[in-house]
Amino acid sequence: MALLNRLAAAVLSTLIPLAAWADSNTDAIRAQLEKVNPGIKISSVTLSPIANLYEVFANGQILYVDKSAQYVLAGARLVEVSGKRNLTEERLSELTTIQFDTLPLKDAITIKKGNGAYKFAVFSDPDCPYCKSLEQGLEKTGTTDYTAYIFLLPLKELHPDAAVKAESIWCAKDRNTAWNDWMIKGTAPEKASCENPLANNEQLAGKLGVSSTPTIYLQDGKQTQRPQAIIAAIKAKP
Repeated sequence: MALLNRLAAAVLSTLIPLAAWADSNTDAIRAQLEKVNPGIKISSVTLSPIANLYEVFANGQILYVDKSAQYVLAGARLVEVSGKRNLTEERLSELTTIQFDTLPLKDAITIKKGNGAYKFAVFSDPDCPYCKSLEQGLEKTGTTDYTAYIFLLPLKELHPDAAVKAESIWCAKDRNTAWNDWMIKGTAPEKASCENPLANNEQLAGKLGVSSTPTIYLQDGKQTQRPQAIIAAIKAKP
């Protein structure tokens, strides 16, 4: 959502009038969006399934630009009515899928439950309410037989105290217990400081286009924001 907020702030609308320009090819689209929002990181510009509508993949999100490049649709979902398919979601899944084993797992809190067979990773902010709901949901449903890799990603603009909590949790004598105590029980960690991977995690998030929490990577490398996807994947594993 951070990208959408920045883009909206730049042009004061979700349906954004862009300056008139003649050439609607991909290079021109890229140049115009970068002009409107210098902080945008555009990975690709391609034609969408709709004629004369371009798909822009930027900062881990999909935008749509019309043929004349007069407007951008931010936060839109392209749906195929006949097949009841969310084409935006399908495309986003394709574009954000990673090789799970390339993640720097040494920079994550590792939590193993049961046999630890199913693996997933989460970019999580200790002050993010949805992140807490994820942890509490896994606990309440009694989900087991998984290994979770928690990449601490404090979103300082939203949660000013999150960075201190994240460092304190990482530097605790037992970071797994400190994490669970805070996220599930609400027991704050004792303040602590040490060498930590927070800067590395922030760089990794930027590289992957992760701008919100929780962002989840399933064992097959697919990205999701839906906690239910973890439980379903664990249960589906033979």
